[in-house]
Formats: sequence, C-alpha cells, structure tokens
Amino acid sequence: MNIYHLMVYDWVIKAKKLCPEVCSWIGVYFKESYLDEIDSTDLVLGPFIGEPTEHTRIPIDRGMCGLALREERIVNLDDVHQDSRHIACSLKTKSELVIPIQNKLGEFIAELDIDSNNYSSFSKEIEALFVEHCKSFPLKEDYIPVNPKFKLETERLILRPITENDLNDIFQYSSDKETVSFVTFIPHESLEDTKKFYKFALNSYKNGAYEPLGIVLKNDPNKVVGSIGFWALDKKSFKAEFGYILAKELWGNGIMTEALKAMIDFAFTKFPFNRLQAHCMIENPGSAKVMEKAGMKFEGTFREAMLVKEKWRTLHSYSILRSEWKKNG
Repeated sequence: MNIYHLMVYDWVIKAKKLCPEVCSWIGVYFKESYLDEIDSTDLVLGPFIGEPTEHTRIPIDRGMCGLALREERIVNLDDVHQDSRHIACSLKTKSELVIPIQNKLGEFIAELDIDSNNYSSFSKEIEALFVEHCKSFPLKEDYIPVNPKFKLETERLILRPITENDLNDIFQYSSDKETVSFVTFIPHESLEDTKKFYKFALNSYKNGAYEPLGIVLKNDPNKVVGSIGFWALDKKSFKAEFGYILAKELWGNGIMTEALKAMIDFAFTKFPFNRLQAHCMIENPGSAKVMEKAGMKFEGTFREAMLVKEKWRTLHSYSILRSEWKKNG
C-alpha cells in the first residue's frame, strides 16, 4: 500500500503549502474500516508532517478527531484548552481544525487534522481554503487494487497485469536458464513455481503495486514474453525501483528499452515520485544499456551487494530524477 500512502503524503504536503504559518502539525486520520477493510470504528493515523504523536489510533468517541467524523462536521477550535474533549497531540497546540473527508459516494472515510501553536489560527477564509483542498483527497479505490483492465501501450508493446491464462507463457521463459541468469529467482522447475509467481502478482496488484506487468507484443497479442514493474520503496521517500525480465529470443531488439521508457513516463505522470531507480549485475551489460537508453544515469557500483543463487553479486546502479525526465520530455 506504499504507493497509496505516498499519494496521501504528497496531498498533505500540498495542504501545508496552502497556509504553512498555521500548520504546526498537519496529517490525515483514516477510518480504519476504510483503510484496511476491517470491522472497526477507530481512526488510525496516516501520513503527517510535524512532531511524532502517540495518538496513532483514536476511538471515534474520543477527541476532536473522533467528534468530527462521528458527527460528520467540521471542528474549528480557537482555544483547545476550552474544550475538555480535546486530546493533546502536543502541549504546544493552542487551536485546531478538523475537516471530515468524503468519498465519491458521500461516505466519510478520513479527515484532515491541523494543529496550530497559536490561538485562533483558523479564520473562515483559511477554513474554506482547506475545505476546498479536501475535495482533491486521493481515494484508495482509485489506486488500490490495480485495475485488472489496466493497459499501457507503446508502438510495439502492450503492458498489462498478468492473468491465469498467461501461466504457460511465463513458465516457458522463466524455466529457461539463460533468460533467468541475471535475475534473482532460480529457473522455474514446474508450473507450480509459476503459479506461486502468479499469487505474488495478485497480491502485488491488490496492494496497488504495478509489479509485475506482462509484456505482450502487439503482433502476437496472446503471448506474454516478459514482465516489468515498479514498486514504491517506502511511504515517504518519493522513490521507486524497477525490475524486468524478457525472453532471451527477443534480446537486442529494443523491446525492454521501449517498455522501460513507457513505465518511466507512466510512473512520473501518475505518481509523485521524484526518483526512479534500478540495478543490474555487472555480468549483465545488456541490462545496463537498456537503462542508459531509457534515460537513466549510472550512479555507481555496489560491491557484492546481493546474495543471489548462492553467489555474491556486484551491482551497477542507475536512476532518473523527475527534473531530468521533465528536461528530456
């Protein structure tokens, strides 16, 4: 779920920029029932900016956060010390604004919570500014799970989520020793190994990661010949990492470069990543050329950085920054 949390974190950053002088602490509390789809009335802390708080979980019958969602209304306190229901996230907090957030069905699913170290920080004008921003809140259903009908097209390729119908194709290239010589997994010995990979893919899509997407040639649209994908490395660093594989009979045709370029464009266009990166083993110059042709820059060598197939592997590191992508685009 890292990509979704990253989207919310980016939204919180933009919220603070609207009026930074009043945002001593700003963050999102989710209804746990919405975020994790479990039977709970508690609120759980999502991305925030400010000092860490011990209030990472709040019962809906407590505090201003609970009140705002319980009664589905904005709470604007000029002096938090005048209301005994206030739960102090910080002894410095003097005023607070809590705005419930709705989904497309009109259901209240989260809230924007802002604490200020000054009294009477939230005028009606400032409140209206944040209310308007709440209309742009990124909804989980727009990012999780990955839409099974998702499709990314290039001149020669279609990149899409893999399906159960692709298992034989995936087994064909995943069982080839030369094809998998520079990836982290060992050759698939049976279709059962490929089924395990498919289960991994389904779980990945369920959590909003575009990893792995099947690579399909437009002139042979029913056959998967490889995969490519990326995943967010954490919830706050705004960076992601690529991984890919292609059947050996298609090496040297620019197919993987075409796929990687498309994924770079997609990642930077749809998500707020600032950095995209990938690694390859030093024994794999072909992969290094793919990254270079896709616009990624060589950053350095990590000596014996990964134990793969009982052997320490030295890796070359490549990356592309959003500023470089914009410049090249």
